Amino acid sequence: MLLFTLALLAPSADPAPQDQAPNTWVKRSPLTGGPSSPGLGYEGAFTWDSKNRRVIRFAGHNQGGGGEQNAETWTFDPLTAKWELKEPNTSPPGACCNQQNVFDPDQGRFLRFPAFSGSHGWHWFRENYQSNSTAWSYDLATNTWRDRRPAPAPRISPLRCASWDTDYQVALIFGGEGSREGTLVYDAYTNTWHRLKPKDEPDPRSGGNMAYDAANKRHVMFGTQFDNDPLTWTFDLSKNEWRGHKLKGPPTDRNDPVLGYDHNGKRTIALVRALDKFEGKDPTTGHIETWAFDAKALAWTKLNPAREPDGWSNRSRGITAIPELNLLLAESVVNPSQKVKGIDREQQIWTYRYEKTAPPAVLPPANVRVTAFKAGAQVQWDEVRGAKKYIVFAGTGDTSWTAKFEQVFEVTEGRTNLLDLGAAMGKVTYYRVKTVTTDGTESDFSPVVRAQPRVADDLVASVVSAKEVRISWKPVAGAVGYHVERAAVEVFTEDQLKRLKTDTAPLAEPSVGAVRAIGAFERITKEPLKAPAFTDTGIDLAKLTKVEGEGSFAHRFGKDQIDDSGKPYRFGVYAYRVRAVNALGVEGGPSAWQLTIPSGVQHMFAKEDGTKCHLKWAANPEAGIKGYRVYRMDGPKINGAGQKVVRRTADVVKELIRTDETGTTDTKRYWVVAVDALGQEGVPSAPAWSWRQYKKVYDGFTGEWHQ
Repeated sequence: MLLFTLALLAPSADPAPQDQAPNTWVKRSPLTGGPSSPGLGYEGAFTWDSKNRRVIRFAGHNQGGGGEQNAETWTFDPLTAKWELKEPNTSPPGACCNQQNVFDPDQGRFLRFPAFSGSHGWHWFRENYQSNSTAWSYDLATNTWRDRRPAPAPRISPLRCASWDTDYQVALIFGGEGSREGTLVYDAYTNTWHRLKPKDEPDPRSGGNMAYDAANKRHVMFGTQFDNDPLTWTFDLSKNEWRGHKLKGPPTDRNDPVLGYDHNGKRTIALVRALDKFEGKDPTTGHIETWAFDAKALAWTKLNPAREPDGWSNRSRGITAIPELNLLLAESVVNPSQKVKGIDREQQIWTYRYEKTAPPAVLPPANVRVTAFKAGAQVQWDEVRGAKKYIVFAGTGDTSWTAKFEQVFEVTEGRTNLLDLGAAMGKVTYYRVKTVTTDGTESDFSPVVRAQPRVADDLVASVVSAKEVRISWKPVAGAVGYHVERAAVEVFTEDQLKRLKTDTAPLAEPSVGAVRAIGAFERITKEPLKAPAFTDTGIDLAKLTKVEGEGSFAHRFGKDQIDDSGKPYRFGVYAYRVRAVNALGVEGGPSAWQLTIPSGVQHMFAKEDGTKCHLKWAANPEAGIKGYRVYRMDGPKINGAGQKVVRRTADVVKELIRTDETGTTDTKRYWVVAVDALGQEGVPSAPAWSWRQYKKVYDGFTGEWHQ
């Protein structure tokens, strides 16, 4: 049984720790008589959503282990050990080798970066080519995935190392299978990528893991799955500096570790693979060890708990810290090759406690926020019990981690806000706050906040005619205006990409198959717009577009993937994006770009009815949608790229529901594509299954209608 108080569900509640002894691992799922486990396969992403008090688990292989790369979003409740399958509006393409992704507590969103997609069957490459961008976000509170489409962007690889910097509120990324991109930052607040180019860097790697040590302000990186790196690495983002430390510690030969930061004990906890026996150079048996890294003393300690999670093979584990419960929660996916006594296949969940709970002497202010006015910036925060005063620091700079902070205010007891009349006009001011108690004890800094508007969500581009495109988006809190940017786009058609035309017969006038290039974005609004809408009449889609000079995106298809004789696209294509502006004249980062073809259909569901499959979906948000086409993939699954996808509706259908007579109860997969006023097909929806493999596993997790 899990013995915690339900008061933990309230974010403001004082955390009451679960009844678990220090330095112990305890198996939490599956347990006899406990909630059902979905038995998911390995290589999924795994992180704690501190806003909604759930572990989010995304993608990985199916229950058979090496099956299709799924795109399922699951949550795990550590209070009840209950799994829940979320069936959201849409999703990124399914993926394997999907460690690591991160949670952004500032915006309350899970951030997904790409991995391997399409190499295990049941993927339509037209969806992958158009939707597999470098960053997606998931909002559990609204069950909403969004494709962030930052541009320009580096190549983000599977099996990368990634960690969330809780001070500067950005994601740090390094390495990955085949990557030579080096050290990267994704700033979700501005939807921008940054290449840091430090003087020295670790060697590129596949696998390994990274965690942020909040006490010592260092990202800790360790290990690799295929090589032997004897160093433990730390990275200081404010200095843009890596340091390699040769220390006595865990095994380093193909150790495939997972790391989580224990906030209570101020240690990075690592589950490390140790190899025991070999056939030639290939390991045949191994085990898992638990270690703690002290970034201040630069020392590893082997913890030797009485019991450790089962299994030892590569890419089978994930770990995430749950500071509110003083726990780390780990997943270990066991399969027959690991030869665990009494277990064939099992998706295990374990919790670990490093030390007894010891709350900090004083906490930094929580919920620090900034509101911009013409006169300056108002900084507010929640009251801290025992505070005598608060010290406010401010700085300006190109980014949160390069800003130079100086003390600018002291706020006495009883006040939890101030108006900074010195906030910069037209450039970003960043703020941090400390608590000071009556005996002079200072807290750590609060996370950095900004006098800058957030990124606009849910941009819609409606093609009314070849010479008129209407743009709209969700209003941004604190924005007093908006600017619209536009870029010329070149595309490949489904007839110009060999993979697509092999899998699906192109239309007589072929649809967009993938983006070839996006030009530089140029502002097309002279003054900020007051309303979140704009009509562009300065284009003519009847004229083909050409990207000139250095653009913001270029394709990575090889020559062998392109059919130069394929029929080109008949229309010009543009990309639009929006920036919000606040009362200080500070601009936010760019929204996701949206093309002048329909967006992906959302809320796609299927229901089996013997040999029939009923489909339903939501209407597209664009004005002037003519209708929809349905596409179907038949089995059997091909373990590799390519699987036939047939067009089930030659003409567009106007209804938002469709019944397909399949003639069998074999496994199939469906996509729906919207068609606009010009006859352009858009981005494929996320798919829905009919008679999926392992269907019985999903009883109790889905209803009759499912994805």
